[in-house]
Amino acid sequence: MIDQKPTRAAIYARISADLEQEGKGVARQLKDCKALAAERGWTVVGEYADNDISAYSGKIRPEYERLQDSMRAGDVDVVVAWATDRLFRRSRQLEDWIDLCEETGIGIHSVTAGTVDLSTPTGRAVARAMTAFASLEVDMLTLRVQRKHEELAESGAWPGARVYGYAKDSAVIPEEAEIIREMADRVLAGEGFNEIARDLNRRGVKTTRGAQWRAATIVGILRAPRLAGLRVHQGRIASKGTWEPILSEELSAVLRARLAPGRSQGTRGGRRKHLLVGILKCGRCGTGMVRGLGGKTKTPNYRCPKNQGAAACGRMTVVADKIETWVSEQAFHTVHLAAGKPAPDEGEWLQRTKELAARREQLGADYAEGLIDRETMLAGTKAIRAQEAQLQPPTARKPKLQVSEDRLRAAWPHMTTSEQRSVLETLIERITVNPVLITTGAKKFDPRRFEIEWKV
Repeated sequence: MIDQKPTRAAIYARISADLEQEGKGVARQLKDCKALAAERGWTVVGEYADNDISAYSGKIRPEYERLQDSMRAGDVDVVVAWATDRLFRRSRQLEDWIDLCEETGIGIHSVTAGTVDLSTPTGRAVARAMTAFASLEVDMLTLRVQRKHEELAESGAWPGARVYGYAKDSAVIPEEAEIIREMADRVLAGEGFNEIARDLNRRGVKTTRGAQWRAATIVGILRAPRLAGLRVHQGRIASKGTWEPILSEELSAVLRARLAPGRSQGTRGGRRKHLLVGILKCGRCGTGMVRGLGGKTKTPNYRCPKNQGAAACGRMTVVADKIETWVSEQAFHTVHLAAGKPAPDEGEWLQRTKELAARREQLGADYAEGLIDRETMLAGTKAIRAQEAQLQPPTARKPKLQVSEDRLRAAWPHMTTSEQRSVLETLIERITVNPVLITTGAKKFDPRRFEIEWKV
């Protein structure tokens, strides 16, 4: 009498979303599958479980891959799953299973649907029908969830997350709101993100997760429309939120425009090491001058850079301490004019931005109601987006210098280079450095070489 070999069973379990991360759903599936194997008299030779991984998402399922490797190696005779959609939920996945079962001769058994015979035309047809209905179920669930999120967004409901400045229930956290307002003012005043981050870290201010501040963290917070009480859905503002704003809509709009991806996002670098880099321009070629050392004495200077292949001429220099002292004196004499300089017209820019957004929304509504065709809607949207791209946001706001010449002169030696730069950038657009006028005799500092383009 020939002893019949026991049927070797491999059990596969999967759950798409394990919110508690405890694996209870997978454990229940394994228990039911073991009971089916015991009832059939099969020997379980392997258990394969993917927890918190969707079969519909296309993500790699490690245990799923390991199960198929065991099938190809001939280590199992049958595969047991709680339901077939634990194994395959897409038509492409089913066709792969059909090929694998034909190749290995291994059958599939499920707790809920019984035997799935992929070796026969009828079995394959049944499996394809089951997969089609499973896909339909996923699609309908996705539509219901999407619609629910749309309704919540349209009603202005709080998204429910704990973010910097707001508790999970949307209550404003006063101390964090104050930091947000401080960051906004400093960014719009032209201060660098890294410098702000270092200052917050030095003061012991923590992020929502208790981490150190970085430039990217500051940018991410400040360009969030929620700070102005605006609800966002799928990357666009859907409605006015029901929570208290931390920033005004006008201020938030300016920040979002300045910090939008693809636009210059301000200064990310560290503290300014040199007072006039970026302000001094070569009078011969127009290139920004850089800090360097000149001659055998290594005297600090500003020079037009001479780089291979670059447009810079490399033929202009000026001694650093002399030009810095002279420019500072010019600033002291002119500072009183800055107090009367009008702020950028943010209101006009914001109004135009809102008008274009409203026109784009109206095009979508007209298309939905059948008033215009798709081509007209797309053409109109493209034209509006082109206008939006050309609409330059207001430049960084510089704080008005409510200070006298004497007070600024007295404070100047005690200010950091960044603080001195902030003052100069409020007053000066650029300084053009022209060639030396006197070419013979001892070289002396000649103010006539310099042309200051004032902002005030």
